[in-house]
Amino acid sequence: MSTEVEPPGAQVDQAYLAALHETALGLSEQVGPGGLLERIVTWAGQVVGTPHGYICLIEPGGREMVLRVGTGNYAGMVGLRILEGEGLSGEVWETGAPLAIPDYGRWEGRVRHVDSDGFRAVLGVPLRSGQLVTGVIGLAWAEPDRTFTDREVDSVNRFAEVASIALDNARLYAATQQELAERRRAEEQLRAAERRFRTLVEQIPAMVYSEDFEEGGRMYTSPQIETMFGYTPEEASKDHWKRRLHPEDRERVLAEDARVDATGEPFRIEYRTLHRDGHPIWVRDEADLVHDDDGTPLFWQGIVVDITESKGALEREREVTQRLRALDRMKNTFLDAVSHELRTPLAAIVGIGITLEQKGDSLATQDRNDLYTRLVVNARKLNRLLDDLLDLDRLTHGIVTPKRRPTDVAALAKRIAEDWGLLSDRQPQVVAEPVTVSIDPAKVERIVENLLSNAARHTPPETPVWVRVERSPNGDGVLLAVEDAGAGIPEEQRDSVFEPFRQGPDAPPYAPGVGIGLTLVARFAELHGGKAWVEERPGGGSSFRVLIPEAPQEG
Repeated sequence: MSTEVEPPGAQVDQAYLAALHETALGLSEQVGPGGLLERIVTWAGQVVGTPHGYICLIEPGGREMVLRVGTGNYAGMVGLRILEGEGLSGEVWETGAPLAIPDYGRWEGRVRHVDSDGFRAVLGVPLRSGQLVTGVIGLAWAEPDRTFTDREVDSVNRFAEVASIALDNARLYAATQQELAERRRAEEQLRAAERRFRTLVEQIPAMVYSEDFEEGGRMYTSPQIETMFGYTPEEASKDHWKRRLHPEDRERVLAEDARVDATGEPFRIEYRTLHRDGHPIWVRDEADLVHDDDGTPLFWQGIVVDITESKGALEREREVTQRLRALDRMKNTFLDAVSHELRTPLAAIVGIGITLEQKGDSLATQDRNDLYTRLVVNARKLNRLLDDLLDLDRLTHGIVTPKRRPTDVAALAKRIAEDWGLLSDRQPQVVAEPVTVSIDPAKVERIVENLLSNAARHTPPETPVWVRVERSPNGDGVLLAVEDAGAGIPEEQRDSVFEPFRQGPDAPPYAPGVGIGLTLVARFAELHGGKAWVEERPGGGSSFRVLIPEAPQEG
């Protein structure tokens, strides 16, 4: 066992006084915290004569400390992070008291992941700010026969008290310097902002003003008032702006001005004011009430922009926006309807197909035939929807021409009505006289089908439906009509029902439709040189009518 050799007390006191002197110089020199740390750890080592030392400082938030500077064997440990209670520094942080360990390598509390071969006796003393531990000074001996005496521990601890004051002073000095620098930057930025603001105010194509809160008079008016309204700022300050209001807007503006004066809310309004030569100018006036730190209102600060030219453009833009919104709603309605109309028959087709595939052999003949019938019906619905969409696109691009041939329209209408009745469980009454004209049978068939589907969609199941066919009044063509005894269509909506993707107000949500059936009716009629319209049925209800003229004679 080595014998502890204590340096003479006079040597310790002399080193302590020298370090204390150096620290005092550090206090007077106003060194920043970074440079002072290196001095302190050197001076602390000089107190006992060791070159191995470090300083750890607690991070903001107080969750861990970091080794900031190190000398001797600690030089390579800068950046090491230590938790409260961990190792020598962590225990000093936790207890707030000095701690000397004769042999760090054998100490149970050492930091396991730190190489301790270069240390034997170690010492840690706290750095404080008031009663709060802010860091730790650590010293070490590498010699096996050297330990820290009580006198050395006391001297280093007393030195740490002075070093703590030096660090507090350095931090305060640095903070003060930073605050002064930030204040100088803020003042310079304020002056620059004032210069930029005045330049901006003088150049923007708008009038900037400030108005006294109590008196109501203009405190400042930018020079743009002369360009905008023909008055100089001096003339404007004598002639109150309210006297220049357009007569038709005066009452509205004064009421809003009184309201915001009472509430302190922002002033936002568009109105007309009179130019010096008498012509009206549309302006947008926006002002905010400025308060002091106590919340007392001081003055109004605002800007007036000439919107005469943009007023008309704004109205047109609003109309366009409304139309775009209507188109967007129409698009959404169309997509919802198409997805429903596609999904319903497609789901039925898939379901029936799976049933036939898995259980077709075990089904009764009648049940199997019924499934086949339903499969065909839903396939036709799907095909009809796709045909409608494709036909609408072709018609829009003008690439469809009618394939006319002489056709008995009455017989065609009866067959369509019968087929539709089987599919919809509703049997329309057919009132038809034989009329043979040259038409495109497929397109006329679609006309009748779409009119019947429209009647079924907008009327209860028990509502009577009629299909009428007769020769046109001038005898040159055919007049088709599909009528119902439902609620009818208001007169103001009778033109819009033929527009694409329009749904009537009574369209049921469970069968929304796509909104192109009646559009195709009108387009197919026009394709034949005819027209489609709707009127009130005698006795109540709707009467959708299609006039198709005979094909013109060639040559």
